[in-house]
Amino acid sequence: MSAARANPVAVLFRRLSRVAGIVVIFSVVGPLTIAALISVTVTALGAAVLQMFLALLELEALRALISIAIVVLAIATVLASFLPAVAAGLIFALAAVYADLNMIWMAWLAAAVAAAGFVAIGMFVVPAETSAVILPSVGSGPEALKLSAMLAIVAVVPASLCWWLAKPLHRVILPA
Repeated sequence: MSAARANPVAVLFRRLSRVAGIVVIFSVVGPLTIAALISVTVTALGAAVLQMFLALLELEALRALISIAIVVLAIATVLASFLPAVAAGLIFALAAVYADLNMIWMAWLAAAVAAAGFVAIGMFVVPAETSAVILPSVGSGPEALKLSAMLAIVAVVPASLCWWLAKPLHRVILPA
């Protein structure tokens, strides 16, 4: 008699703990990677223009304020990408642990589905001004498709990093 048949509760617990571990990796690493990507992009694209304005207008005092603005942007990015990262992690974890679909394209697909899901939710749900929920406000179907595609492209790097970090969890082979 195999170990899995002898103790199915242990097998269930191992699978659930693997799913939880993958979701935690996606929910921590994903938002941090997205924030780093956004901050580097904003800094790289805006640095030359910013230098020109600071030199032209002689506003050296704004340097500290701009650094603070980039940090606030990174924090807002982490908060905005947390729930989609958890959803992507859950989708990938369930596919990897229970369906044995643990290839990198599955992580990309999970991230794209999570991003599209939150864009779709943003089409129909408008949070109150006092709500802490961050959803994109989308007015039409074509706009939602464009935003979903753009977010899916941005999510490729974080999903790849999360897939690589979660490899020990989704590559575990359990006895049948």
